[in-house]
Amino acid sequence: MKLLFNCLLMSVISLDLWAAESLTLKIAGYDYPPLYHLNERDQVEGEFVDVFKKMCQQQGISCKFTAISAARTYKQLEDGDIDILLTGKIPRFNECCIVSDWSYQWVGGIYSREKIETEIDSSLLKGRSLVIPLGFELPHLVFKDLKELESNHATRVIEARTARLTLKMFGKGRGDFLWSSSETGPLLREYSDNKESPYYFYPLKTIPVVAWINRTNPHYETILNGFNRSYANLKASKVIADDGLMAR
Repeated sequence: MKLLFNCLLMSVISLDLWAAESLTLKIAGYDYPPLYHLNERDQVEGEFVDVFKKMCQQQGISCKFTAISAARTYKQLEDGDIDILLTGKIPRFNECCIVSDWSYQWVGGIYSREKIETEIDSSLLKGRSLVIPLGFELPHLVFKDLKELESNHATRVIEARTARLTLKMFGKGRGDFLWSSSETGPLLREYSDNKESPYYFYPLKTIPVVAWINRTNPHYETILNGFNRSYANLKASKVIADDGLMAR
């Protein structure tokens, strides 16, 4: 018991010393409305941002948020340029980073303008086109031969710099299918040239969105412990709901 108390005390002291250095944590995510995105004033906002602002506030630390393409955020994390990346729990980051306790169950899939009556697999994409955000890896995990289909010119993959741009492109008629999620449905409808056009969403893969904490930061263990404590406290007090978002 004494050893446990000393460990907890050292953890708190370490957190206080780290916070006292006035360091600013760099938190990144890709531009994916409404969860995490740039608004009209180029400010980062969204449901994930609300959660992490609250956790940063509770810890008394400064956090800076950025939102760019998935490809760039992945590279920034692996280069050690950011401290935390909010993205899917994929094997790519197991070596560079460690995951905190917070998570959100994100369901990815495709939008279609027509009802799909057959099983959804790679054969559906032959002779068709798929719009995806630049750098997104999940479509390739679901359609495992997507790169091969693209290289053989059997499928056209249209990559847009951000998720918002994919919605605009698909809403204006580009592509046969769109890789996205149910959260983007209202915005897709807003961007559509034909407001009466039906859009059918087919969920294909559930993956937890997590906070990857970069081990290149010398304080990464303190950062991890701080966010885990903050998440536990906010969840216990029902400020954060069971789904990982702010309680409504």
